[in-house]
Amino acid sequence: MSEWRKVILSDIASFTTGKLNSNAAVENGKYPFFTCSPETLRIDNYAFEQEAILLAGNNAEGNFNIKYYNGKFNAYQRTYVFTAKDNCVLRFLFYSLKLCLDNFKRISQGTATKFLTAKILNSFELMLPNLKMQQQIASILSAIDDKIELNTAINENLESQAQALYNKFFS
Repeated sequence: MSEWRKVILSDIASFTTGKLNSNAAVENGKYPFFTCSPETLRIDNYAFEQEAILLAGNNAEGNFNIKYYNGKFNAYQRTYVFTAKDNCVLRFLFYSLKLCLDNFKRISQGTATKFLTAKILNSFELMLPNLKMQQQIASILSAIDDKIELNTAINENLESQAQALYNKFFS
């Protein structure tokens, strides 16, 4: 880890927020709509077309969810949309921030609803290796995520087949 250095989040990434209320979601919308909910909603218009990290900015229990997305999407007004600067690989930053969710919970503000402020995020410290190492780590972790997603789809398909057989034999 001697090749890693401590950085401030604002030195390696910038962010904005969405502009919409969460009730802007529509069923079966054309684009993903990222809110503070763990589930991604849908919407018929997009405000962003980019690779981004989406970080929930508030949550009653302080359980801030984080997602990575690349494409057209929209975001709720309390959802942070991160992009990386030249000295950072966005996918690496996603995995780094994912590890920091407990820290975000601890340092969030508010009583009834916990929230993350721009001040908290801009001054947040994390460790960063060189670009080559960031790319290698992100590549490995992305491959694992892809495998998990594939296995989840296989399991859901097998569960569906088992349910169909059960219904056939016991109905």
